Amino acid sequence: MHRLLRHVLLAGIVTVSNPALSWAQQATSVPEPAFESISIHPTHVSMGCFSMLPPGGTHYAVTCETLRNMIMLAYGTTYIEGGGKALDTYYDLRASTGEKPWTLESIRPMMRHFLEQRFHLVVRDAKSERSGYRLLIAKGGPKMPLASPESIPKGHKAGEPAEEFIYPGHAQGRGLEANGIASLLSAILHAPVTDATGLNGIFNVDLSYAPDNSTESNLPSFFTAVEEQLGLKLQPEKVMVDTVVIDHVDAEPTPN
Repeated sequence: MHRLLRHVLLAGIVTVSNPALSWAQQATSVPEPAFESISIHPTHVSMGCFSMLPPGGTHYAVTCETLRNMIMLAYGTTYIEGGGKALDTYYDLRASTGEKPWTLESIRPMMRHFLEQRFHLVVRDAKSERSGYRLLIAKGGPKMPLASPESIPKGHKAGEPAEEFIYPGHAQGRGLEANGIASLLSAILHAPVTDATGLNGIFNVDLSYAPDNSTESNLPSFFTAVEEQLGLKLQPEKVMVDTVVIDHVDAEPTPN
């Protein structure tokens, strides 16, 4: 599974301007909420090792997670500059949020506080212009099947097949809103994609295309596949994106 994609979809990020980056203004006046207790350990990476408790409980737990993805979740962005190799170390994380059940929004400030305290993370927000795409409805309309909310799993156990994944030449998403589809395509392209479809509802996405636009494949190119299989099209444009710049991060967390 593409690990970047997982947090992009969990956070519901549209990679242009994200309200979560208001942390910079809030940090000077309001103390960040903190986990009641937390432990973190380096982990051995193996196929299917990722797992995560779903929102709605008082415990946050994730296995086989990189420091990079923790920062992405904490600050609500897919764009990070700096940090070096430390960001690609994998960890198991166990935490308690106290009596209040956590949501994907409420967990962010707790993660920021944890990263600042245990990794001495120092960041600043910035804007950067990148080549990206605007996602539009193609001629003939969307071709993706609608999904029912009841069909979407609420969690992911270790070893279970992922609902969202990217492999060379194929991508799958389940129960995605329009901005989630934009995030899926953004993860494939490694470029920002903004949603301008106006679509409502949630959709199942299956996309098959020639890996690396190989001319030896019988599958269509990526951009042709998006139009033929999803009924959408990608229009090139310059996009200003929120970026987290890392000024300092420790290679290892302080002891539990």
